[in-house]
Amino acid sequence: MYVARYLLSIEAFMDTEKGEALLERASLRVDEERRRRAEGMKTLSRKAACLGAGLLLQFAVDEALRGGSGREGDAGAGELKVEDIAAARSRLKVCSATELLDAGKEAPVRQFTYRYGERGKPYFRNLPFYFNLSHSGSYVLCGLSMEEIGADIQQHCGKDVGKLGRRFYSKRESAALEQAGAEREKLFYRLWARKEAYGKLTGEGIGKALGVDLLPGTASLSLIWEEWDSVEGYSIALCRYRR
Repeated sequence: MYVARYLLSIEAFMDTEKGEALLERASLRVDEERRRRAEGMKTLSRKAACLGAGLLLQFAVDEALRGGSGREGDAGAGELKVEDIAAARSRLKVCSATELLDAGKEAPVRQFTYRYGERGKPYFRNLPFYFNLSHSGSYVLCGLSMEEIGADIQQHCGKDVGKLGRRFYSKRESAALEQAGAEREKLFYRLWARKEAYGKLTGEGIGKALGVDLLPGTASLSLIWEEWDSVEGYSIALCRYRR
């Protein structure tokens, strides 16, 4: 099954010298609904994240529809080549703002239309893909798939993770945190990213996910997990149903 994952740093949008110009370029390279949403953001970081997510969606859909061939239509949705599926599975693609802007400058902007689940989970109306977006700190994460998907990134913020774990996590998860020692903060945010991703997968949100034991190694749920800790100070999780 085709699954692609993308990570974008939004730091370039915050640059005092070049950030404003990049944001203006980005606003012209996203769909109209996302552009309107970005215009309503009250902080620079939220506007940058909104436009960054829009750029990732444009790039992700272009790659999926082109199938890696460079020509749209050679490997459209449902006809992705085996080698492209294998390549998509093998990596978390880290992108820069300029890379995304340059990659799309010759192509028309895709005007996505959206529908929303009962609890607000977004879906494409006009494309056969599922997607999920997440923003934390300096990064935006995007997952694109042919089936339901949940994705989340969490910045490690140095909170009292022991107290929060006892309040929100299962007994088994809390016990694992207590035994984690110097790795306690890392495990806390790994679990939180898992819970956010799971809540997004089901469409029920973090509230329902808090009551589910998602400690790594738990076999009670038929889920496929992918996780990355290659970005210092962040936990990244993606999950989908096991078919």
